[in-house]
Amino acid sequence: MELFSIKLPLIKKRDPLLEIIIHTIKDQGKSIIEGDIIVIAEKVIATSQGRVINLSEVEKVSKRAKMLAKEYDMDERFVELILQESSMILGGMRHVILAKINDFLIANAGIDQSNAGIGNVVLLPKDLNEVVWSYWRHLKKEFKVNNFGVIIADSRVQPLRKGTIGIAIATAGFEPVEDLRGNPDLFKRPMEITMRAIADDLASAAQFLLSEADQQTPVVIIRNSNVVFTDNPQLTPEMSPEECLYMNIFSKYLLKKQEEE
Repeated sequence: MELFSIKLPLIKKRDPLLEIIIHTIKDQGKSIIEGDIIVIAEKVIATSQGRVINLSEVEKVSKRAKMLAKEYDMDERFVELILQESSMILGGMRHVILAKINDFLIANAGIDQSNAGIGNVVLLPKDLNEVVWSYWRHLKKEFKVNNFGVIIADSRVQPLRKGTIGIAIATAGFEPVEDLRGNPDLFKRPMEITMRAIADDLASAAQFLLSEADQQTPVVIIRNSNVVFTDNPQLTPEMSPEECLYMNIFSKYLLKKQEEE
């Protein structure tokens, strides 16, 4: 498998990102070929959508935001945006609130202050599924390819692990999950629960080249990844909280602590 990054000019609010990506790939003498997957950092997509907000624009702050800001030592305007973006707040610690948004859990509702400019924050992109399929259709047509995939990537932390890993928050053009249930292991025993997070694995690989600092490389092309390409994926990476190992165990742990207190 081969990966290479695409250096873009600085993306500003409301810039035509897709046009810029296409022109930059061609200007650098590169192309998208059969079997490629393009990985795009979510922040440049959000920026191009105009999802950049200066905290001074947040004039009304709710009582709940003020309470959480005090509890977790955060800017109350930042917390207000977290509440507006989230469907659920699960808790937090100093400077971080864990929120549920778009069917996944994410620190501070995915709102990021890095590379946003002084006093600014960048929200998660809107309409992720619509955006990723739109990019897939346009890039597929522009570069005249049949088997091709798109990943919108972000970084996440894992329970009890230091540092961030890449995660695919939206995909198009390939199967993002490989279901291995029923397949035999080395000793011919059928596997019962194993499903490979193909898209997340690819996003993590791309994370080595996706710049979160000042390198301006928010696009990575993955070649020869050996995925199953399709315009009608059968599985999605999301699962309900009831199916999630961490959510089930953490909820029981927290409930037990409350009862003990």
